[in-house]
Amino acid sequence: MTQMFSVGLALPVQLDDRLVARCEAVFSELLEASATSHQRVDSMEWQIEALFECEPDRAVIDALLAVVFDEAGLKPAPVTIEPLLARDWLAENRAAFPPLTIGRFWIYGSHITMPPPPPRLPLLIDASMAFGSGTHPTTEGCLRGLQMIRKSRPRKILDMGCGSAILAMAAGRLWPDSQLVAADNDPVAISVAAKNRTLNQIAPVMMRLAVSRGFGNRVVRKMAPYDLILANILAGPLRRMAPEMAANLAREGWLVLSGILTKQATSLERAYQAQGLRLWRRLTIGEWTTLIMRPAVAGQMPQLWQGRAV
Repeated sequence: MTQMFSVGLALPVQLDDRLVARCEAVFSELLEASATSHQRVDSMEWQIEALFECEPDRAVIDALLAVVFDEAGLKPAPVTIEPLLARDWLAENRAAFPPLTIGRFWIYGSHITMPPPPPRLPLLIDASMAFGSGTHPTTEGCLRGLQMIRKSRPRKILDMGCGSAILAMAAGRLWPDSQLVAADNDPVAISVAAKNRTLNQIAPVMMRLAVSRGFGNRVVRKMAPYDLILANILAGPLRRMAPEMAANLAREGWLVLSGILTKQATSLERAYQAQGLRLWRRLTIGEWTTLIMRPAVAGQMPQLWQGRAV
């Protein structure tokens, strides 16, 4: 068995998921760890763990994490490096991530060799990658929401804050002829999305990627208005982006919002209602809620909407 090393990092519990994911990506993407994980420990702190097949350089780890800490205005957090007993850690980690079925979707890692059971739609996402592998309730809510609207046949689809791009790829499986845009303000996330696009044999021309803060990138703006916008982010950014989201959504479009604590859902719903949208469905899984919204004029006769003819 291979000698493995465990690297641990503890972070304050008040940090949001995406910052924690960026720290985890230092190990999974930049340092190419064999496996990574993050979880809340007793609601007191985030604990990140990475497994390596050879002892990593502490100075390199500290330097890479320092960039993330500096951007977030945080003090550096020390890492622990410990040798592990000779065990097949990679096999054990993979065994902990069997294929996941969410409705029609069959989400699996590269260690799975069995073919997808028909008529499931396969999505290849390695569990060691950060930014979303389908296991979090916010991602599951979006995947279930997509299947609720699958008969609508959207042609232009945006995955805003895409992370792994699992939602964009899922939309592509449901609507193979659609034009997809996956955008994120984090270049590391777009790097992960590019790898997943290749793994899932999606042509770049069918799924464009963009490093973009909101709708700032020309690639994101050019495709608007979108028939479907997916945004699994957090309540705060979603609230700030409400005017842009509404302005870039087609008159008969769909908006799927997630990353929302259930206690925040009503407030966020009102923020989008103020932009001329209405709630179509609310999905709650545990403490998380996904909102499916549409323009208030969707399904009505053509009329003036937001100051322009549609």
